[in-house]
Amino acid sequence: MKTLEIALVPGALAGLLNVFTSWLWMGVIFHRFQKQTPATWRPENGRSYAIAVALHFVACLAIATLYIYLAQNSAGIFGAGMLGALRFGAILWLAIAAPFALESAIFIRLHPGVVLGQLLDWLTTSLLACALAAWWSHR
Repeated sequence: MKTLEIALVPGALAGLLNVFTSWLWMGVIFHRFQKQTPATWRPENGRSYAIAVALHFVACLAIATLYIYLAQNSAGIFGAGMLGALRFGAILWLAIAAPFALESAIFIRLHPGVVLGQLLDWLTTSLLACALAAWWSHR
């Protein structure tokens, strides 16, 4: 339980900041590519935005908790410190988010720009959660 308590503040902070980074990647920079495959997308509304925000927020909490647990119990390359946190965030992204986004692009008609946006969005999510967790737990 101590790990979750330590991760709560940096995970929540990362979740709040991630609302803006996600909006920047998917809502501003890469949103125009969705128009290339209109049949793929459901209509956007407040409910869909709220669910997406909640998913990113929960992901940030989970990633921060996982990193802090690992940093407290490991002296390896993911150990305490910012470099270890960024390594862990990148490896976590490579293991989960990147394959999911790329495999989805194989079977779902997604514009490559949307896929790139999703990859960058989730990389930012992972790195932000880990970096804030490292900073918070070692300040």
